[in-house]
Amino acid sequence: MTTTSSAPLYYVPWTPEEPGWSTDQAGLRGAAWLNEQPGQGLVLVAQKQDYQRHPMAQRVQNAVVAKGGSLTGWYGGPVLAPWPTREIVGYLADGLHHRATVICVLPWGDDPLTDAWLRARRAVSVIDSCVHPKADVALLDPAVEAAMEELAGHVNHANSLAGGHDKAFAVHTLLKLHAAGYRWDVDQLCGWALGHNFTGTEEDHLRRYATKVLEGSPFRPLPADPFSPGAVARWRKPGTHP
Repeated sequence: MTTTSSAPLYYVPWTPEEPGWSTDQAGLRGAAWLNEQPGQGLVLVAQKQDYQRHPMAQRVQNAVVAKGGSLTGWYGGPVLAPWPTREIVGYLADGLHHRATVICVLPWGDDPLTDAWLRARRAVSVIDSCVHPKADVALLDPAVEAAMEELAGHVNHANSLAGGHDKAFAVHTLLKLHAAGYRWDVDQLCGWALGHNFTGTEEDHLRRYATKVLEGSPFRPLPADPFSPGAVARWRKPGTHP
């Protein structure tokens, strides 16, 4: 069974309370962080030209710059990820094939998936060394979180929730919750999952299933229900009825 990265996770806040703060300042802080780390650095970007135009590119020393999941020439070490896309957040959550020793993210604005993942992983700010200020604010309803924890233990994370047993557990978990009146924010659900042993490819399937359930779209074919009766009662804690 594969698991998410155990590499320590840091981030540069989008809008810290510092005079004169800007996206240039954020990038420079990220560059300084990477230069301080031991080992071969990696800057993981969605578009190389955006990175190369940014002042941080002139400050980063002796690092490999890679686009997306292409890691040619880098075999492990610290990772700086400026302005990650959803796909890159998935790579980071997987620990870049477990090669990352430590990761620092530069979020772009208030991206909900990245923010949820940082909260779930209790990421630490490079500005003040404090854990994300919303790390202790629940991303999910307690019953939804209990259901997701159980799902995480049922599935083989190497199979991406893509079919058979694993898809059945994922889809029916969401259908049972929805039928019982529970709802979720898809980005927060997926960010929680990425922070709790779900892989980037699993996130992609989970996002589709969660969105379809909320929209009331049918699953064709619908996997057989693997649960015995009483699953929602098991997930529901006293006083948490929707």
